[in-house]
Amino acid sequence: MSREDNNRYLRSVANNQLRKLPILGRLGSHPFLKLLLLWGVLLALYAGFYVFFSNPSPMSGDGAGSIPAPRLQWEMGKQLLTYAALFFALMGASLGWRQFQAQKARRKEAEALQQPGPEAHLRLTDELLPPTSPFPDVDLLRAQRRALARVLYGQDALARHELNAVNWRGKAPLLQAMERGTDALLHMLCKDDPEQALTLAREALSLADLHPAVPGAKQGRVFYDVLVHSAEILAGQVTPEGMRTLEHHHEVSSLIVIRLVSAWSLRAASTQVKDAERAERMRQFLQTHAPHCAPLHRLPTAEA
Repeated sequence: MSREDNNRYLRSVANNQLRKLPILGRLGSHPFLKLLLLWGVLLALYAGFYVFFSNPSPMSGDGAGSIPAPRLQWEMGKQLLTYAALFFALMGASLGWRQFQAQKARRKEAEALQQPGPEAHLRLTDELLPPTSPFPDVDLLRAQRRALARVLYGQDALARHELNAVNWRGKAPLLQAMERGTDALLHMLCKDDPEQALTLAREALSLADLHPAVPGAKQGRVFYDVLVHSAEILAGQVTPEGMRTLEHHHEVSSLIVIRLVSAWSLRAASTQVKDAERAERMRQFLQTHAPHCAPLHRLPTAEA
């Protein structure tokens, strides 16, 4: 049921956001189809006007000033190619701008984690997701980000307070997964309770189920996947697949939190199997990227 509920929720969010736009909100139900439909109508109107005003008028006699048909088709084709090129250029610029903004946000998050406390990370949340943001369920997104920052700095009671300040009941499974996942991380980093962390992480992974065709479906589950394999390591359930998964996400993920949690778990696993070289490499990574996040700089009690 989680997948169907999540897909329904995402469709609802997309439609609600697009309805706020003056034109696209009155077109089809799929964002990409809306864009294609809008441009198709505009190009059709342009072609119609071009042909109408370029052809000789029936009242113009012999049509001495008319444009020959082959030339008309060539001129029209060039104009259509120009508009198509402009369309793809605008789309590329839009995607490039979004990518730039995402990289800027990730850079600011990395800088915030260099500070001695979570305040910089909390201010970043206010910048990226202000309380007045019209984005759906912004209060839940803010609570999850604020709680995550406090967990990384060992403020478990305040993290729990952030999560309890909003109502997660009755929300889409995808949203409930955020609360479960943050609580799982809290039990790993702050409470040395890998069994409860594993239970919560598995629940979060199940709740975050999405249809593979949904853009970002796989990436959206990476955080919960990392939590599950990390909790398995701490619970003494190390598997080669889990280790490979953590190593992969630590190397390729663009999200610093995923890399930090993976590094912490890999350090714990390396200590278990007495792989001093990798354990030291992970320790240095944590020291470099999160020097003041105390929970990330200690091994779980069972491994200390």
